[in-house]
Amino acid sequence: MKRLRSNPTWGWKLISDIYDTVHIALWSILIAAIIFFCLFTLPKIWQVQAQLEVQRIQEIAAENRRYCEKWGFPVGTDKHTACTLDLQELRAKIEQRAFDSVLW
Repeated sequence: MKRLRSNPTWGWKLISDIYDTVHIALWSILIAAIIFFCLFTLPKIWQVQAQLEVQRIQEIAAENRRYCEKWGFPVGTDKHTACTLDLQELRAKIEQRAFDSVLW
C-alpha cells in the first residue's frame, strides 16, 4: 500500500487508460451508428418520400377531376382536359409564388 501511495502517477495512468477506452468506444459506436443509418434507414427515407410524392400526385389528380366535374366538364371531354390543364397551371403558379415568398 505504501508503494501505491508513494507513486502518485498511478492514479493518473488509470484515469488516462479509462479515458482512452471510453473515447475509443464512443467513436466506435458513432461509426457503427452511421453505417447502420446509411444501410438501413436512409434507403427507407427515400422510399417513403417517393411513396408520399406518388400519393400527393394522385390526390391532386383526383381533386382536379372532382373540380372539373363539379364545374360541368365530364371526364373524357375536351373541356375536362382543358379544365385539368388550367388547374395544373394554376397550382404551379401558386406553388411558385409560395416558394418565392419563402426565399425572400
